[in-house]
Amino acid sequence: MKRRFLLLVTVILAVVLIAGCSSGGKSTAPQPGADYGDSSSGYDDWAEAPAPAPDEGPQQPAGEAEPDGFMPGTSSDKVDALASQMGAKIIKSGYLAVETLDFEETTSAIARRVQQAGGFISSSNVEGWSRSDAKYKPLRHAHYKVRIPSERFEQFITDVGELGNVTKNETWGEDVSAQYFDTEARLQSLTLQEERLLAILAKAEELQYIIELERELATVRYEIENLTGTLRKYDNLVAYSTLEIQVDEVEEITEVEEKPVTLWEKIVRTFQNSIKNVTKVAEGLLLFLIGAIPFLVLIGVILLALYGIVRLFIRKNQKIPFKPEQKEKVKEEEPEKK
Repeated sequence: MKRRFLLLVTVILAVVLIAGCSSGGKSTAPQPGADYGDSSSGYDDWAEAPAPAPDEGPQQPAGEAEPDGFMPGTSSDKVDALASQMGAKIIKSGYLAVETLDFEETTSAIARRVQQAGGFISSSNVEGWSRSDAKYKPLRHAHYKVRIPSERFEQFITDVGELGNVTKNETWGEDVSAQYFDTEARLQSLTLQEERLLAILAKAEELQYIIELERELATVRYEIENLTGTLRKYDNLVAYSTLEIQVDEVEEITEVEEKPVTLWEKIVRTFQNSIKNVTKVAEGLLLFLIGAIPFLVLIGVILLALYGIVRLFIRKNQKIPFKPEQKEKVKEEEPEKK
């Protein structure tokens, strides 16, 4: 009996719990299509509304925008368009290194393309031949610093890159929008302050006040001139991008070889490089020997002359040996002297 009673109580409790859960879920879940802005739905603010389904977005009243000025669901293209309308101040710069076989044609073409793009060359450094080097014709180099209108900057880099083999191409930008707009705001504030000082100065009568106002006015005008110069500098740097071009003359432009991957390709590449190095060493040694022949002949003649002089000097200093008859006469004369 006890077991049946416990089993019956357990079944009743389970039924009650299931009924309570089902009724609670129906009363708390929001109904489809409910307005989240209504206070009766349990959400008093737009930010507290649950995330919408992927295919449906929250309904925003027509013509009502968010505080930042963007409507919900704005695409990235519209955001970029709005950002461009704000007038961001970007200073563009770059560096380009070019190898060329025709140095004169490349340098002339760079000057022409700078002029065609509406820019100018701010500095240039060309290392050519001197009269003493004209026979050997050493490789030449040139370095340019050019200013190009920002809207034609990328296209100009592409055009110059077609004149030779590009070995290095770097571009970067600096966003000075915050500094620019801050300087512009300070300039506007100082301009208003200048106008107020001028209005007060026009009404001042006492000399002491007039002197103080003129001193303060001079300080304000000095700051206005500095800020105006800063804005002009920013405008110039933004309007005209800076590009440094390095031009190097080469005898041959070598193609970039693919990096070996397999072990066999690495072995073949190493063997080929070894043969090339041995060939270069042998070629250099042969050229050295051919170039050193006149010096070797001169050194040989000098050594032969020195050898002959040394032998002659040694013969003169050697004692000539006596003949047998002379030795006997010397022996006979020695006792008599004693």
